[in-house]
Amino acid sequence: MAAKRRTRKRVKKSGIVYFAENTRIPQMVKIGMTIDSAERRLELANRKNEFMCGLWSIKHKVKTNDVARTETLAHTLFEDYLDSGSISTEMYLIPQNMTIKQMADLVREKDRIYVEHMEEEESAKAAVAEAQMRLEELHRKHKEELTRDIPNTVEVGKKCD
Repeated sequence: MAAKRRTRKRVKKSGIVYFAENTRIPQMVKIGMTIDSAERRLELANRKNEFMCGLWSIKHKVKTNDVARTETLAHTLFEDYLDSGSISTEMYLIPQNMTIKQMADLVREKDRIYVEHMEEEESAKAAVAEAQMRLEELHRKHKEELTRDIPNTVEVGKKCD
């Protein structure tokens, strides 16, 4: 009897990185991600919470095929503006002379560049792997050619004249 094969559930990676504004905290933005809709995410964010005042609204979104990658990038880009006093690791002060739209646009552009860099790296890695295989094949071929006329067995104890 054949063992039952488990099918792996495909994890959804696409979604949005959102930039949420709060009605009571004007110089702060929440940078988060969701694979669900922005509306559903807002429902969760606006539930009664004794730690957070005001209501959230998502004005700017970055669509992406990998929300974890894009959110990590956004957090890295604005890490110097992280509100360390917040209970959340997603609260950022809006940089001086920047708008939330400009923050979202910057993340969108840097994510596009990052994807291009990753594609270039993957191409370079494939070329290196191919060259390594070719080098190993050459080593094997050269060794065979160099050792072709040498007998495989050596008689032990035979004196040289």
